[in-house]
Amino acid sequence: MLKIKRTSAWIVLSLLIMLVFSGCASIEKAEALHRQGEKQEALEMAISLLEDDSSKVRLRAVKLVGKIGGGDAGVALHQHLGESDTRVLSEIIRNLGKIQYEPALEDLADLVPAADAEIVRALADSFRAYGKTATDLIVSRYDSPSLSSDRAAYKEVLIRIGPEIADSVIKLLKGRSFFDNRDTFKILQSIKNPRVATLMLPYLADEEVAPQVIEAMRHLGSNAVEATISALQKQKKSEELLVTERLIRILGLLKAKSGIEMLLSYSQHDSERIRNAVEHSLFQIRGF
Repeated sequence: MLKIKRTSAWIVLSLLIMLVFSGCASIEKAEALHRQGEKQEALEMAISLLEDDSSKVRLRAVKLVGKIGGGDAGVALHQHLGESDTRVLSEIIRNLGKIQYEPALEDLADLVPAADAEIVRALADSFRAYGKTATDLIVSRYDSPSLSSDRAAYKEVLIRIGPEIADSVIKLLKGRSFFDNRDTFKILQSIKNPRVATLMLPYLADEEVAPQVIEAMRHLGSNAVEATISALQKQKKSEELLVTERLIRILGLLKAKSGIEMLLSYSQHDSERIRNAVEHSLFQIRGF
């Protein structure tokens, strides 16, 4: 009896080993087909391996499907958003972004509230790759009253996406007080990247949003200095005096010593308003 049990166990183990090697052999064949330029055949084989028992095989299959890309690849990956292995699911999420398969966007956004740290990172990478369509969607979820219980989760993803979300987030500022927008500004301030300032500055021309942009720039601190100086340099060829004045006042609020030379270049400006703004900002920076 013991001998029979051992024999049965050996048979089961042998079958498992055969299955593993079979899966590995198949994915290697699919990868080889891809290298040979047989993309459609490689894609079909890789898609079939998304159901393989081995998570390692599934992971390689996801990477190959994403590398080949196209509509069929997007459909296949979309259908496997219920993947149980976190590492494989993360790769599926990232590759959907890589190939920008838009029909999956809503389902990806639905994953945010329950996502753990690894999936949050994958979602942020994916949404960043999708671009503005994705960031607009996540911002709308973040701002939706019906999803207020999930607001913190969407906020975390927005911060992880990075400066690319600035344009989508800034749209929320219109028609609201700074108090109402305090969480929105916290998102922008949490992204310690000068690019956020660069993306925010064009909104200084918007009368409704400009005061809040100035306040946000002040909170960005040193991350806003170079972008402001660069924008002021470009303003020398512009007649938008209000924007010029606002940029000058931002340098004062930032107490940006590196901006003194730029401010002095405006000290003889034809507009008294600009000259007054320069004087005020220089006083804020120098203290005299």
